[in-house]
Amino acid sequence: MNMSIEIDLAAPVMLIAVPQLGDPNFNRGVVLMLEHNEQGSMGLIINQPTHLNMGVFCASQGVPFTGKKSQSIHQGGPVQTDRAFILHISEHEGPETEAVTVGMRLSYSMESLRGLASNPPDLLRVYLGYAGWGPNQLAEEVTAGAWLLAPVNDHLVFNVSPEMMWETALSDLGIAPMQLVHSGAMH
Repeated sequence: MNMSIEIDLAAPVMLIAVPQLGDPNFNRGVVLMLEHNEQGSMGLIINQPTHLNMGVFCASQGVPFTGKKSQSIHQGGPVQTDRAFILHISEHEGPETEAVTVGMRLSYSMESLRGLASNPPDLLRVYLGYAGWGPNQLAEEVTAGAWLLAPVNDHLVFNVSPEMMWETALSDLGIAPMQLVHSGAMH
């Protein structure tokens, strides 16, 4: 008997990994889930900065960047790490740009990168790669208790340091990190 469990994972939503998740890609991870449907789910891990910065990244793409060149590029997930996703709060309406929330947008084209790099908004993050789940996989993980769900929070995405994001996301839910029991890994 194959039973499907329905969980309301309407995107966008924040996923906060519990310590028992056991997948090193998501250790203390906070994910902005952008898409969830019967084909699967897709999101960006928003709290994993890399050693690569905006100046170096944009130069490697042949794109002049006029903003803070030392700003970190983030690892968005283990899938297609050669693909860039740009989260921003701006009026940018370029190609392959869509609304995530009322103010937040996601862009994922070279043309959008050029436009945003030439006049960067104050709130801009670039992620390489994404996190992906197959059909029903994420719902099963949520049901098993691997993830906590929270509303999307622009402040958390753009204004909280990556090192403090997991604790802040839990605190916003009224959970102290010490309340999460570190038991065996989930499979």
